[in-house]
Amino acid sequence: MATAKARIDWRGADLRGMNLEGIDLENADLRATDCRGVNFSNSNCRGIDLRGADIRAAIFRNSNLYGAKLQGVEAAGADFRGCDLRQVNMGGAYVQGALMPAVEQQPSPLSQILREEPRAPETSKAQERGGREI
Repeated sequence: MATAKARIDWRGADLRGMNLEGIDLENADLRATDCRGVNFSNSNCRGIDLRGADIRAAIFRNSNLYGAKLQGVEAAGADFRGCDLRQVNMGGAYVQGALMPAVEQQPSPLSQILREEPRAPETSKAQERGGREI
């Protein structure tokens, strides 16, 4: 039988300036936590709950934040470059000056068509013989 993984509960803790690089914080509860300047680089923060936390100048570089709850966070100057931010809820978050991941733009099918060289229309066998197509 598989053992359930213990969930980290650091609600309301003062973690200012800590180095949590590479740590597994999946589904951790850090609501209302003071995480100013914390280094979360290369960490598994999938599903982490940081609602109402102060994460100003925190470093999340190359971390997995898939499905994280960041509603109402103070994230001014935070570094999210290289992060997986899919399904993250940042409703009401203050992110002015935060460094966000570069957006990977996939060319749309229309832009690919527009870039293609124009081709001459194909001729049918009847047109090649000089006849008309009906």
